[in-house]
Amino acid sequence: MTYPLLIFDLDGTLIDSAVDIASSLNRTLEAYKKTPLLHEVIVAHIGEGLRQLLSDFFPEYQNNPQASAAIEQLFLRLYEEEMYKTTRPFPGVLEFLQNYPGPLGVVTNKNEDPARKILHHLGFEAIPWLAIFGADSLPERKPHPLPLLEMMRRAGRGPNETYMIGDGTPDMRAAQ
Repeated sequence: MTYPLLIFDLDGTLIDSAVDIASSLNRTLEAYKKTPLLHEVIVAHIGEGLRQLLSDFFPEYQNNPQASAAIEQLFLRLYEEEMYKTTRPFPGVLEFLQNYPGPLGVVTNKNEDPARKILHHLGFEAIPWLAIFGADSLPERKPHPLPLLEMMRRAGRGPNETYMIGDGTPDMRAAQ
């Protein structure tokens, strides 16, 4: 029997990282003398990738690449300090992945380096991932289909033998 390729989103699908992301964004907002927000407000904006998240809360810097880059660097530095505080795998995820006999991959709009660090920290390093693609791994990110198509190419699977498992609009649009 040939098992389908399962491609997973990371945040909100394999792991619950919302509190650490929200804490990092609030610290970034405070550094720019902005009022911290309720985590629920921030969580509603997670899923489109870091640049979109920061653009949502720092719209005044959208047309200023240097300022946007500085905000992004600050967020990433702060997220490195926060990302292990409360982030956990969802219940049953590790057990499922350890027992699934088919190919597995991760396609996230989180940058690849922090994605890999979190997966390692949470014990996912033993999973035989086909690949882990972050927002910065390929020329396109979700909702563009390129990361899914590349994962399918590597697995030797077609669209009818592949499932995208995620929690957001970029996951659904990439799968379509």
